[in-house]
Amino acid sequence: MSGHHHPRAIGGKLLDRPMQILLAIFGVAAATMAYRFARGLGPVSNMTDGFTWGIWEPVNVVVFTGIGAGAYGVGLLAYLLNRGRYHPLVRPAVLVGAIAYTLGASSILVALGRYWNSYWLPWLPYWNLGSALLEVAICVLSYVLVLWIEVMPSVLEGAAASQASGWASFGRRYGPLLDKAMPYVIALAILLPTMHQSSLGGLMLIAGPKIHPLWHTALLPALFLVSCLSMGYGAVVVLVNLLRVTWKAKQDQALFAEMSKVNAGLLLLYVVLRVGDVALHGKLRYLGANFATLLFLFELALFLVPAVLFLTRRGQQDRGLHFGAAALAIAGGAFYRVDTYLTMYRPAGWTDGRANPGGWDYFPSLGETVVTVGMAALGIAVFILVSRLFPVVVVDDQQTSNLGGADVRAATSH
Repeated sequence: MSGHHHPRAIGGKLLDRPMQILLAIFGVAAATMAYRFARGLGPVSNMTDGFTWGIWEPVNVVVFTGIGAGAYGVGLLAYLLNRGRYHPLVRPAVLVGAIAYTLGASSILVALGRYWNSYWLPWLPYWNLGSALLEVAICVLSYVLVLWIEVMPSVLEGAAASQASGWASFGRRYGPLLDKAMPYVIALAILLPTMHQSSLGGLMLIAGPKIHPLWHTALLPALFLVSCLSMGYGAVVVLVNLLRVTWKAKQDQALFAEMSKVNAGLLLLYVVLRVGDVALHGKLRYLGANFATLLFLFELALFLVPAVLFLTRRGQQDRGLHFGAAALAIAGGAFYRVDTYLTMYRPAGWTDGRANPGGWDYFPSLGETVVTVGMAALGIAVFILVSRLFPVVVVDDQQTSNLGGADVRAATSH
């Protein structure tokens, strides 16, 4: 990576107005979580024996990790396919991935009914080795650790450039050691999400007739893997566009256009798999004037529209249009995942495309919504904090940035 493309610490005031707002939002969520831990799930959530997921797993875990898959997608391009020009996108994508996966893993603890028994989790004799969820849990928790190790080069690089001698010595000593270990870390960073993202889809195979036939398919593992990559690439485009507006981050539109062609292929592959499954397995009879059909077509549109835009010259060159297409790619994967885990799930199952009456209904409570929004606010706050203190973002021109060089030096000198 050239010096021109090297990340820099953004610097600036750590507790500015946006950060205060984000922390205030999380503060409300933290108070809600404290009340949940003290009084149980019932007073805070609308979860029941029929709808045991609520929105914390479908959104906080399944959607957040999909957005965090930008680290996985960019890593595939930069390391596995050896496309070095994608390196400027690696650090922001990895940081988002580390934050998103950490929040997802933390949300599982919030949703556990008897969270005080979680200390047994490391005890191997208690593991259910036949559980699909166990594989997901092990992979996700391992990947969280791997992602934060991938973040560490930014921290050690910032430390090495610090004016504090002890901090600088620490960075110069351990930075090269970590560099030697990074090829093995990167290998795990590609293997682990390949396993658990497909397993998130495979997990819902167990639900069988409880998921609407248009969503339940043997292709669930493949569809979840493809959708996580399309969400991840979309998230990287959205992130860098936002960083350009706020921090004058470098944005290579030609590079984005090339990456989005890859994303277009993934989006179209999803549509082919989805439509092919419906057509080849006798599921066309479920299509008609009903809610499931409307939802199915809406999902397909969220995948098709950005795919077409990514392949057009205007969609590749127009920053605003490209940003919108990337946001649609994220929305497509998010809707598909929530529909599979929640919207099209019925505890009593489906018969001929119609939900069987089971006596259970679900709509997210205010408490569940507050926790989810608060987790997202915390994630944004952590990204801002780390980017201000350590070299994560590639800036176009430090002199024209809305943050001065003195702020950058001050941030890295702590």
